[in-house]
Amino acid sequence: MAATFAITTSLPDLVARDYRITPRYKFLQDGVWLVCTAIGGYAAALVLGTDHSPWIGGMALMVVLMGVLWTNTWEMRQRGVGHQMLMSLATVAGVTAGFFFGCDSPRPEETAQGRV
Repeated sequence: MAATFAITTSLPDLVARDYRITPRYKFLQDGVWLVCTAIGGYAAALVLGTDHSPWIGGMALMVVLMGVLWTNTWEMRQRGVGHQMLMSLATVAGVTAGFFFGCDSPRPEETAQGRV
């Protein structure tokens, strides 16, 4: 949300023209979504830790994010089906990358006990 508001405030001509979202901004939104899903996947991997399956956590996060993405009908009409599909792929890629890096990082309790 902060990125969206900052971009909208600083570059209003990039965001909308004739009350429609511009194609350049749609691709920028896709990139922001990819970064945010990667951060979310990383955070979820850290929260889940090694006690829970990363497959279940990652799939659940993907389902929730894609559910929110596809049920927001106003945004979907503004973006179009092509960008919805691209953002769905970005969700899968971002969450997967986040879990990949999050599952590899040492846990705070492991570093405190000198296991790393």
